[in-house]
Amino acid sequence: MAGGTDSGAHPGLFSLREIIVAGWVTVASLIFFNVFVRFFYRTILDNDVGVPIHWPISKFAVRLGRLEASRVAVLVVLAIVVFTVATVYLRWFDRTSLWPVVVAGTVLLVLTTLTQGHQAGLIRPIANGGSYYRAAVTITDPVAFVETFEANQLGLPLHARTHPPGAVLSFWILDTLLPSTRAVSLAVGIGSLALSALLLHRLLATYYPRDVAQYTTYLFVLLPAVQIYYLTTLDALITVAALGAIYCFTRDSQVIATFGTLACLFVAASQTFMTVFLGPVLVGLALLRRDRIAPLVVIGLSSLGIYALVNVVFGYDYIASFLTASHQQNPNGFFPLAEPLRYLTTRVENVAEIALFFTPVLAVLAVRGVGVLWRSARGLSRIDSEPLVIFGIATGSLLGLFAVGVYHTGETARGAMFIYPFLMLPVAAALRAADPTRRREALLAAAVFGQALLMQIVGDYLW
Repeated sequence: MAGGTDSGAHPGLFSLREIIVAGWVTVASLIFFNVFVRFFYRTILDNDVGVPIHWPISKFAVRLGRLEASRVAVLVVLAIVVFTVATVYLRWFDRTSLWPVVVAGTVLLVLTTLTQGHQAGLIRPIANGGSYYRAAVTITDPVAFVETFEANQLGLPLHARTHPPGAVLSFWILDTLLPSTRAVSLAVGIGSLALSALLLHRLLATYYPRDVAQYTTYLFVLLPAVQIYYLTTLDALITVAALGAIYCFTRDSQVIATFGTLACLFVAASQTFMTVFLGPVLVGLALLRRDRIAPLVVIGLSSLGIYALVNVVFGYDYIASFLTASHQQNPNGFFPLAEPLRYLTTRVENVAEIALFFTPVLAVLAVRGVGVLWRSARGLSRIDSEPLVIFGIATGSLLGLFAVGVYHTGETARGAMFIYPFLMLPVAAALRAADPTRRREALLAAAVFGQALLMQIVGDYLW
């Protein structure tokens, strides 16, 4: 029963009729909740300021009236052709290799992003007034930037002031090495997609057959969250580091489990304060695998030592910087107490946005997969239980962050992008149990990519 299988009967993948029904239910639900949420805020809170116009997506504008129809039509046709060729090749000719997934995902990422236009797709997201890149291009001395970061933190662009200095320094390094803003955008998107696919595929292949690992990774690169947000966003880099930490910690080698994980954690923590999300996952894995306790202790002590050294050498206090960022995000105090009703409604909104960018069909498949993982966790091998531990604690950790007020509104499909690889674990379990036909696999991939392409065409998601 390795990797989330059991002997019970499971429903197969979705038929075309079921996918159409899922799409209709999703659209109808979005319309209903948009009306309900607006009504709730106006009648109960007597204030609808800050409510997303298009719930649950906070940063979104319909752009159909601004489309360059002929250019977008060409890009859409090209994207559909690439998707069709890739899907046929992956499902009928090569069901195990990773390179076609990376190539197809990369080409589709560029094509779907370019439907926004060269300026709006590649330049504006990375170089807007609140971006890390805008802060990065002003750096003349990176050491001085770290040394003075706390003093200047609140004067930095919006996003830069709520992250550690590594977020800005990452873009400074890329801007120094690469010839243009466009090249930086492409490097972030393409590099992050390739590394995410590699790490996810290898993690999945630890628990599932190679064909299931390949197909699940293919679905991941087709996700709306990936196709819309991976190009140009720091959150793609954070996703790679978070996934890398869990991948390294689950390897048999003690060296990789210790120092590989430590390196990934350091990279992640230098980019975002949300690296705390990974702590419970690592602890859970260590409790499951007692040979991971020693590496975890070394990682914990080494992390403390690294940040103490950074404090002594550069004068940068990570905790003080976090508190400054937290106060900037919560000027009225602890969010659950300062605005309790808005806190409750935005918790629902945060989960809903993750689900929307995950697609309803994969959300249903993941729910099925949780049941498969739960039943297979009764096996004696860690291979049977480890996927459930990773998925369960990762989602629980994120929900814990939501519970204490992290992420206010419409931030999660991008800001919490690191959760998506872990959501693919129960999807893989459901796929393994369903043993679907090639036609149903192709249909599911078409539903996922079709939603991503449609969302990319109709909307502007600029942060």
